[in-house]
Amino acid sequence: MRGEGPTHRENKLRLFGHDEKEIRVVLYRDSAAWCPYCQKVWLLLEEKKIPYKIELINMRSYGDKPDWFLAKNPRGLLPVVEVDGKMISESVYIMQLERRLFGDWCGFVFQPGSFGKSSFEATLNLVDEALTSSPGPWFLGGDNPSIVDLQYISHIERMIPSCLYWKGFQMRGNGKWKGIERWLAAFEERPTYMATKSDYYTHVMDIPPQYGPGQSLPLAPLSETSLEPVLPFNNLGEEAARHEAATVLLGNHQVGESSS
Repeated sequence: MRGEGPTHRENKLRLFGHDEKEIRVVLYRDSAAWCPYCQKVWLLLEEKKIPYKIELINMRSYGDKPDWFLAKNPRGLLPVVEVDGKMISESVYIMQLERRLFGDWCGFVFQPGSFGKSSFEATLNLVDEALTSSPGPWFLGGDNPSIVDLQYISHIERMIPSCLYWKGFQMRGNGKWKGIERWLAAFEERPTYMATKSDYYTHVMDIPPQYGPGQSLPLAPLSETSLEPVLPFNNLGEEAARHEAATVLLGNHQVGESSS
């Protein structure tokens, strides 16, 4: 049914049982479904089941933004939410610890050698303490993620593969940050999050155009712990993986034909 069904990166309309005439919100997000700031707002709208329309816009590193969008939003920033015709370009309020974590990640991944590692680990410890002190997996407790969780998840999702790829630094599977592990697992049980989540390879390839390349350390040989974890409830098996790969391949072929 139009505007219904599960969360998907190619959705253009989300109704959640409402009439299309009731829509007051338009989300302008990146066409690659990679931008962490867009992901926060996207997740929030899906989790709260707010009916909305979606317009896909290029990030600057992937092409020019259309003139009609720049006429509405001269700075060209993403994401933008249009509510009752008013453009709002701030995605969420920035929390102090989340900004510290992001800064320490940059100071570690984009600097030579092990520079910044101890600061990054210390801030991860603080984040883990905040999560383990909560009565559930979420920062503020409750049965569902809050805006605080959504502020963190899109950046931590990108930190995990980048630290592993460039520094050989494991944020998952080492038993050190159990609160963060529990929190990530709770997100990965949510279909809305899994539909917006990207994979290790994509994150590692998409970070350099945005931030520049990471600075690598000499790394140990790959092992099973180097692989992206797939928790049992998200492992649909080889047959489902083949169907998904075939669907993506067919979609890419159709896009190629339409642009030629």
